[in-house]
Amino acid sequence: MSESVPAIIQKTIDDIIAVKIQGATNVALATFITVGEWAKATDITDMEQFRNQLGQYMSMLANARPNEPLAKNGVRFVDNQLVLQYAGLKDVKSAAKAVMELSNQYVKLLEDSKKEIVKHGVELCQHADVVFTHCHSSTAEAIIIGINDDHKIKSINTETRPLYQGRITSRNLIKAGVETIMIVDSAAAYFIADDSFLPVNVVFLGADQISVTGDALNKIGSFSMGLSAYFASKPLYVVTPSLKLDLSTIYNPIKIELRKDAEVWPEAPKELDIINPAFDIVPHQFITGFITEFGLVKPEELEDKVRRKYEWVS
Repeated sequence: MSESVPAIIQKTIDDIIAVKIQGATNVALATFITVGEWAKATDITDMEQFRNQLGQYMSMLANARPNEPLAKNGVRFVDNQLVLQYAGLKDVKSAAKAVMELSNQYVKLLEDSKKEIVKHGVELCQHADVVFTHCHSSTAEAIIIGINDDHKIKSINTETRPLYQGRITSRNLIKAGVETIMIVDSAAAYFIADDSFLPVNVVFLGADQISVTGDALNKIGSFSMGLSAYFASKPLYVVTPSLKLDLSTIYNPIKIELRKDAEVWPEAPKELDIINPAFDIVPHQFITGFITEFGLVKPEELEDKVRRKYEWVS
């Protein structure tokens, strides 16, 4: 651990990198809870030093993994609102309190967004009898549970190699009383398209990052599932807060994180090269719509809605 970084900040960074904190929403929540706790406990008294350290630590947390725009947009929120809501702060104690309040505001914004997304998702897909999801999206999970509360459904999810996040989804859905079926990742594309197993009505994917053109970055394997749903003319909804939109993709293409070889095969032969991308990209052409806090949004409409609602993102 670096001596120059407070233990509370470094611990959260390490947990994000190690995927102990997994999922874009949880990374954003952890970022701002951690920043708020640091601000409350800091012994810094110089205002300029406090602002510099605050900016540095927020940036370190939000960039611990490369595909985390939800946390990065939160950094923009805190920076912007410190000026708009708390202009004229003169002492660190008051500034630290303001950071705590702004962190709580952003966390509440995400929590309220999730409630709206789940409500819209359940209303939109209440007809479904067999749903499909990949990896572990707590929002997709909540929508599936909400549909099942209305009428009993079957939910199919992948195991999600190499870290098996699909097991989290399966356990949670079973606990909620949803009839749950797991398949291996490599079976997913054909399973979606071929109704001889179970006739999938709708596919739910989460997202970690969204480009300005409406492409969605999600757990590796999502591209093939999107392609299959598109080929089979089955609706594919990306369920996500709109604040996962990354406006920097106007200038720079999404860069996909590569994870360690050992995640795939801990005892692999030394001569073997392993490429382990954490994500792939679902093109906007495959996406029926984004289910967001705004309701159902077409991929080409998302950027405009985000810019209008959240001016501080730009």
